[in-house]
Amino acid sequence: MTNETKPPKRIGVAIVEHEGLYLVGVRLPTQTLAGKAEFPGGKCFPEESSEECAVRECLEETGLKVVARQMLYQIEHRYSHDVVDLQFWLCELADDQPEPHTPFSWRSRDELGKLDFPEANAPVIKLLLERESA
Repeated sequence: MTNETKPPKRIGVAIVEHEGLYLVGVRLPTQTLAGKAEFPGGKCFPEESSEECAVRECLEETGLKVVARQMLYQIEHRYSHDVVDLQFWLCELADDQPEPHTPFSWRSRDELGKLDFPEANAPVIKLLLERESA
């Protein structure tokens, strides 16, 4: 099956905002899109909603419990290695919690526009920057 005929992989992404900061990590050298900035997230299980996936992946990747508040953005994107259906969920912390696991950290809104995110994230970064300045 070629990339053109592959069904997209559903990906739940948690955009965690806390006190004006966003939870962002950097992809490891062993991962696809190595070195790129990322929000916590991953592939949805067949029976799992993208909202549930975003919450689960955030806990697995960062150690932080979050609550998804709203679907912020959805985009289907064709990379050379795969086709993805990215579903971005605006989330908040479930309670006061420790710092996130490395490689995740809290980054300012201004930093979002300067970080090297994968190209599929560009529209959601633009949306976040516009949303904050409105």
